[in-house]
Parts: sequence; structure tokens; C-alpha cells
Amino acid sequence: MTLSVHIDESDGMDWAVAAALGMIGGGIVEVVAVWGNLAAWQKARHLARRRGRRLPPMIRYVDPAADTLVAVTRFVLGAAAALILHTQITGAVTAIAVGASAPALLAQLGAARALSAPAEGETP
Repeated sequence: MTLSVHIDESDGMDWAVAAALGMIGGGIVEVVAVWGNLAAWQKARHLARRRGRRLPPMIRYVDPAADTLVAVTRFVLGAAAALILHTQITGAVTAIAVGASAPALLAQLGAARALSAPAEGETP
């Protein structure tokens, strides 16, 4: 079985390819987030070493259970966003960008929904 990449201006990108590339985009966001946590841990270790203090453990900066769940969620969100928009996507970079932006879009939608929710006791 051969998977062909079909990119046509009128049809958009093949749904499976778009989902896979969107997943890569979500993964890139997760890699950047993990790198940020590791960089913070490195900085704290350097500071502790200079001051002659005990070195902080990595577990203060990385939570394997929570981080794994967030990573899986970012992969799924990236794939879902690209899948939903696959008819509008005409290039690999665009599919990756859609996947990378999916977690941020969801966060914005959640924040907007929280702001628009009526206060307790109010009638909607």
C-alpha cells in the first residue's frame, strides 16, 4: 500500500498527511516547552553551584506524568486542527503551523469562554 501526498489548490491536502504534519506541529510546541523547563533547571543548578548550595533535582522542573499527558494532548490537538482544516491546507509548513497553533487556540477559546460565562447567580 502506498501513501500518496495529494496537494491540489482546489482540494487541499490529503487528510492523513495533514493530520500527521499537524501532529508534528503539536510535538514541536511540546519540545519547546520541555526545553524551557530543562533550561530553567540548568540555570537553577548553575546558581546553586556558584553559591555552594545543594543542586535542585530535575523532578522540580519536569513532572513525567503530567508532561506526558500534555504531550499526548498537544499531538492530538495538532492532528485534529490540521484534520479539520485539511481542505484549506496546501503545504507542509502550513499544516505544521496549524498543528503548532492548536494548543494556543484552544487556550484562547477556553479563556474567552470563561470570560463570557455568567457570574454565579446571574441569568444567562
